[in-house]
Amino acid sequence: MGNWHGRLAGQVELVLRGPDPAWALNRLCAARVPFWDVDWRNSFTVALTVPARASERARAEAGRAMCDCETGPVRGLPRQLGRLLRRPVLLLFLLLNLAAIVVLPRFVFFYSVTGNETVPEEQILRALEDLGVGFGTYGPDIRPQWIKDHLLNTLTDLQWITVTQNGCLAQVVVRERPETPETEDRRQLSHVVAARDGVIISQSILAGQALCKVGDTVQAGQRLVSGIVDLDWTYAVENAKAEIYAYTHRTGTVVTPDSGYIKEATGETVRCLWLEVGKCRIKIFGNSGILEASCDKMWERQPLTLPGGYELPVALIWETYTPYTLRAASSTESAAQLLLADYAESMTRADMVAGEILERDLDLTVRRGIYRLDWDFRCREMIARSVEFDFSEKDFDP
Repeated sequence: MGNWHGRLAGQVELVLRGPDPAWALNRLCAARVPFWDVDWRNSFTVALTVPARASERARAEAGRAMCDCETGPVRGLPRQLGRLLRRPVLLLFLLLNLAAIVVLPRFVFFYSVTGNETVPEEQILRALEDLGVGFGTYGPDIRPQWIKDHLLNTLTDLQWITVTQNGCLAQVVVRERPETPETEDRRQLSHVVAARDGVIISQSILAGQALCKVGDTVQAGQRLVSGIVDLDWTYAVENAKAEIYAYTHRTGTVVTPDSGYIKEATGETVRCLWLEVGKCRIKIFGNSGILEASCDKMWERQPLTLPGGYELPVALIWETYTPYTLRAASSTESAAQLLLADYAESMTRADMVAGEILERDLDLTVRRGIYRLDWDFRCREMIARSVEFDFSEKDFDP
């Protein structure tokens, strides 16, 4: 019997004192009482360790050998368990830890997304949450094939996805759909027409038969390049392509009131602290009963993270409200003209496929509290547009 058995079943240290302690050891052997860790302290004293269940037999045999027996405390696992049972809080803590070790790895609390380059990680995790896969999901309930079939219908930019669980961490591996270059539809047949009136200043014919030359004045809708090429003895039908630039004029009118309201901060700041747990918010302190129409609102979210960057669904949210008042203010002519001119130029550039504004003619007038800007822009822009044709007779006309 070794020390490990004694520690598990319980052991007691005995100190035997008498004229012949060796006789007591012989009687213990004859009575089949196991003992170990024999320590001769002197000729009349010996210390040894026996199992706790055999301590009474050992004391009786030592007494028959004319030895006094001094018994020490019981040591080993039963003793430790007895002390533990007298401390219920510690016992409960140990049981909770054991349950956490056994149960928690079967649930998923953290997610790691790999393989994405253009699709944001937040978008993928939000789509998973909509499918019921989120914080605290039971691991065996996660079905990778089911998730793949449903998620690919939602995120069309993904080509493949799978979810693998490793303890409390689930790794979401995705593969994005490669961008396929647009291929030309050779069956499509078209002419090139002018999108606006203008004077042609340059042209580059890529396919088709040119009907105009540099310096010609063209009107909107006029055919510039024909998809039907005259080869003298026959006709060839093509998908006409060209880049044709022309000088154009664009005119328009924009208006704005000569007065309005501007916000002025009152100098007061109101803060409110919230505790966010999952999708639930709990206000800790502060005043949140403020009309947002009369104040600016800014919030800062501080999530609770574990070592390694794993974010828990618990966060502190600071909301800051800055009240303001509205004050009537008039706009000057220069400011109004600058505002309206910028708007007119942005609309013109947005309507162009390619090009630039060369000259600007602006006329600002004020009438009945309204600033009116009449503008005339001289532009250099690409006016070529493709239109399909269907072999009707008019398609063969120049």
